[in-house]
Amino acid sequence: MSGKKSFFADLGSSIKAMFAGPSDPENVYRLNGRVPLRRAIPFGLQHVFTMFAANVTPFLIVFSSLGITQSPEAQSALMAALLVAGFGTLIQLLIGSRLPMVIGTSFTFVPIFCVIGASLMRSGGNGIDAYYTIVCSSFIGGLFVAVYSLFYKFWGRLIKPIVPGIVVLGIGLSLLSSGATDFFGGSDLLSHMAANGGATGGAPYYLYLIVAFGSLLSALCWNVFVPGVYKNLNIMFGIVFGYVLSCLISIGVPGFVDFSTLSSIGGVGANGWIGVPRFVDPSLVFAHFEWVPTIMTSLCFIASTVESIGDSSSIAEMGLGRKITTREVTGTLVFDGLNSGLGAMFGSFPLTTFSQNVGLVAQTKVVNRFTVFIGGCFLVLASFFPPIAAVIYTIPNCVIGGTMVILFGSIGVIGMKMCGEAGWSDKNIMIISIALCLGFGMSVAGDFIDAMGAIDPYLGGVFQNNVIMMFLIGFVLSWVLPDTMSVRLFHRKKAEGSDGK
Repeated sequence: MSGKKSFFADLGSSIKAMFAGPSDPENVYRLNGRVPLRRAIPFGLQHVFTMFAANVTPFLIVFSSLGITQSPEAQSALMAALLVAGFGTLIQLLIGSRLPMVIGTSFTFVPIFCVIGASLMRSGGNGIDAYYTIVCSSFIGGLFVAVYSLFYKFWGRLIKPIVPGIVVLGIGLSLLSSGATDFFGGSDLLSHMAANGGATGGAPYYLYLIVAFGSLLSALCWNVFVPGVYKNLNIMFGIVFGYVLSCLISIGVPGFVDFSTLSSIGGVGANGWIGVPRFVDPSLVFAHFEWVPTIMTSLCFIASTVESIGDSSSIAEMGLGRKITTREVTGTLVFDGLNSGLGAMFGSFPLTTFSQNVGLVAQTKVVNRFTVFIGGCFLVLASFFPPIAAVIYTIPNCVIGGTMVILFGSIGVIGMKMCGEAGWSDKNIMIISIALCLGFGMSVAGDFIDAMGAIDPYLGGVFQNNVIMMFLIGFVLSWVLPDTMSVRLFHRKKAEGSDGK
């Protein structure tokens, strides 16, 4: 699209294109056009099931660290998370990037939010005070990123082609441990086993492995043996199969599926059949403004911006087979910021493009906006009907992990492919090597993270985020290293090969 056109000049035509008829089943592989509901609904729900648990996981981690898991603020925020994720997805589809992306609560901010909470509580505050400080910093940071993203066409030129590839690779690497942890039962179960000599405190551990492998194998078999377009519903089938298997196990082993969440997380017993997400009190939010948390959150928004560039670039590359446009990147970033600001007013955390859904697009090639729109509508609907969300929350971690290993691994592969498309020059090889070893390496160097945290808690949180570190190293080296550099080792090997040695 010509850069001379207004940002919203083609809004009407874009919306019309998404709903254009007649309905065609093959439109699932096209960006625009309606798809029959018999296909649009299952493919849209697959996107929702893929991200549903991960959308609330950041809340559960942060609320647990703040000690407010059962507070009214926490319960309200969990339901609002569905609403703002749904609205965020619809806004991106209609106005923002107009790419088939799903929006959800970002994991990038979790380490910093936990550090902010711990620091404020050590200073005499409580978990609720810390929560409102986090919400305030999220609101200000969201507006900050929305404003500076309007100028992406200027500063975006500073990001060389190798950098988005490194960022996507970093995102994939950051998700690997999460996928593997869920595959083997989830962090809560594994922590309990580590503290109790391997005892699970409930079902035998091998049952979790059976469910995880069953979910994975069922997804693979569905993809191999089901013909036509429906083979791409393999992730949804794997989740459904794993959940049904878990429920059957739970008949003989009560507690394998934790149905207590039906009442503890906005379920029937807590709010009835219908609930309405509500705004937080602005006076409470802005009364808890703190400079340092706001600055740290804004820095995390910069890292989140880089992730969004990488994710949206992956969708264009792997789903649409083309480079992403400046208009699409700008729309992604601006509305990620605005969605995060809006979400904060509901007590939610910052929102961004969900990497697991990027992996789903890359694997299935289902890029239809109308189909993703159906999924976004379901998220909004679920936020008003707590039992829907409560049932989905009961899906065990091993079920999600059994299917997510397919998607999380594919994101890393996409990053490798993007790095390859940037070119395997000696300079790029050097940048990737250092970004991997140093950028990713320091994020898993526990002693180093502890040492930095001892110097300053916020500093430890920054170094622990491998996406931030890999981006910074890749960006700096892309400008510092000369384009004509050579790595003697590679040239010596080439010379030896040419001599027949």
